[in-house]
Amino acid sequence: MALWEKKKKKKRLSNTLVFLLAFIVFLLVFGGLCLWAVVKINEERRAGESSTASGFESSKTVSFTQEDARNLLIVTTDQGAAQGFVAVREDPSLTKIGAVAFPRDMVVDYETSEIRLYELYAQKGVGVTKTALENTSGVTFDNYAVITYDNIERVIDHFEAGLIFTLNEDLDYQGDGLSIQMSGGLKTLTSSQVVDVLRYPNWHAGRKQQANVQAQVVAALINQYLRESRAAQADSDFSALVNLVKSDIMVSHYTQAKPGLAYLASRNTGDICQVLAVDGEYQGSGEALRFYAKGRVVDKLQETFG
Repeated sequence: MALWEKKKKKKRLSNTLVFLLAFIVFLLVFGGLCLWAVVKINEERRAGESSTASGFESSKTVSFTQEDARNLLIVTTDQGAAQGFVAVREDPSLTKIGAVAFPRDMVVDYETSEIRLYELYAQKGVGVTKTALENTSGVTFDNYAVITYDNIERVIDHFEAGLIFTLNEDLDYQGDGLSIQMSGGLKTLTSSQVVDVLRYPNWHAGRKQQANVQAQVVAALINQYLRESRAAQADSDFSALVNLVKSDIMVSHYTQAKPGLAYLASRNTGDICQVLAVDGEYQGSGEALRFYAKGRVVDKLQETFG
């Protein structure tokens, strides 16, 4: 009997030890899992806070100066002749972009004589024209880009959504290979319609409006497509567009300007690019028509941009 009692106690002790051992193993495993879960949750929380802080810093507290501003000269051509001269200034420090059209008949100084922009371009090319325009306007251009009307169509086709554009008058013209009838107002233009608008010769405001529409088209493209929603496509957009122009823009120039462009895109609500006008007056008529600018354009830019 005593032997049986002794065995019974031993069995209970053994069962107790097994239970305690199992319980300890459970605590170690469960506790380890809980600890791992807590560590992972904290890591993810810290990563989320870091990501949020980084995104906030990049979009809210990025610091730019006037040294980050860039000036681009765009020359549009049709059938080999220069039609438009547009200066685009992107200034992330002021969160602004400006587009200014210089009339093709604008007079600039070249060596010891005066000459119109389109004539100088035809005779000496874009490099000399750029320098002469810099001397006359006071604007220094970081780069230039020459684009044909045919390639303007390809640019708009690349974006695949046309161009949202406001016509300030009805267009009606037949002749010289151009046929256009379009009512005024807000439109979504196809790529070919954009070129028809650029070629339209009968603007109510005459040659000045014919020049200004060049800047208006550039501004409309920027306002519509320089958007944060296209950030993932920025590099492919650059590759596609740079191949459609004759330019001195290099990949290093694009890389340098990219942070500022990304910042401007993040702030663009559809009207970030303003169209500015060059003050001046036309003299003469017909083939002798010349445009003389009043004052330096750089002063106008500084006035508008602050």
